[in-house]
Amino acid sequence: MLILGAGEMSELTARHLISQGVRHLLVANRTPERAIDLAARLQGQGVALPELPTYLHKADIIVSSTGAPEVVISKTGVQSALKLRMTRPMFFIDIAVPRDIDPAVNELDNVYLYDIDDLQHVVEDNRKAREREAALAEAIIAREVEEILKWFDEQQVVPAVIRLRRKAESIRQRELEKLYSKLGPLSDSERQAIEAMSSSIINKLLHAPIVRLKQESQAKGGGRYLQALRDLFSLDEELECRSLT
Repeated sequence: MLILGAGEMSELTARHLISQGVRHLLVANRTPERAIDLAARLQGQGVALPELPTYLHKADIIVSSTGAPEVVISKTGVQSALKLRMTRPMFFIDIAVPRDIDPAVNELDNVYLYDIDDLQHVVEDNRKAREREAALAEAIIAREVEEILKWFDEQQVVPAVIRLRRKAESIRQRELEKLYSKLGPLSDSERQAIEAMSSSIINKLLHAPIVRLKQESQAKGGGRYLQALRDLFSLDEELECRSLT
């Protein structure tokens, strides 16, 4: 890779391309000392800008970012380099303003020139791609958040259902004790029949409300049903009594 210019943009570009696998670096600058200094920091070779024709054919990638007021690399110079390269391709990246590289070099076979305008198009395409990916990510997050909220709602329903069943069972047991005290001695089969019948009544009474509560807990506003259940059956009061005891 050949870097034209020894400024900050040149160094940033060089470091990035080196991180992507570039193995040999040349740095050319109008001030040879600056070229040598930058090349030393990047473990490359510094050359003076007038020596450019001697080294141009060695580069597969040429990145130019000088402050020159006129073209630094001409079409003729690139043609000469191509002859020495045996038509091996050359990639030019011109990030200078004004341009360092004659746009006409793009007319040559096996030469690919990219300037600021091309890079801006790439940036814009990448931005649009990121926006599309962000929209997909937001949709995924929204779905997952909805599922988590449903899960939280379900977790609130379960304790309420447990307290409701516990309260119903407590009432059933108390009423059975009153009944047994009035009926007197009963056989085991009679007690089992009464137990089964009372359990069946409780289960049938609670089945529809519990099913509806679970269904509504997954919909918007399902919290109203849960709070209504707590208020109607005084479940929060029952929980407070248990915690006090």
